Amino acid sequence: MAWPAAAGSPRPEQPQWLRMGDLDDVRIELLADHDDAQVQSMLVDLALVEQQHFDHPEETAEELSERLRTSPRFTGENHILVARDTDGEAIGLCWVVLFDPGTGLEAEVAELYVRPEGRGQGVAHRLMAEAMDLIRSREVTFACVWTRGDNQAALAAYIAAGFAPTEQTVLTWLPLA
Repeated sequence: MAWPAAAGSPRPEQPQWLRMGDLDDVRIELLADHDDAQVQSMLVDLALVEQQHFDHPEETAEELSERLRTSPRFTGENHILVARDTDGEAIGLCWVVLFDPGTGLEAEVAELYVRPEGRGQGVAHRLMAEAMDLIRSREVTFACVWTRGDNQAALAAYIAAGFAPTEQTVLTWLPLA
């Protein structure tokens, strides 16, 4: 996706959203119960869809459910922000990892997911706004997010939050291959 450059700036102009939805019906909260079945289900749903885009063996929903956990397993901090509708149903999540490799506090937006019925209403943008509030409040020195180049919705949410593409090439190693 190539957004047109803003006048006088090398950075792309942020898109203007035609419909953000009634966001008064959505609240963003920090995940309190790491055994939340709705959140676990969203992580599995996300992984099932995303694994189709990568060249390694695909896992079943059962395998993913067994492997994916929201409990902290990384040396650092896991912050999982959850969007819930007025009935308390989880409709989206944003997982932010904070860590200090010795060069200052860094952040990664590890996951951003909104259930299909919640898409197109600004939920991802609200989640990213909360994530950026967290990142700024902790005085993070570097933040990154990874996504596929063809994931237009995610790119729009990340760019709107202030992230920008770089010319870096990211090489990965996947032990599943």
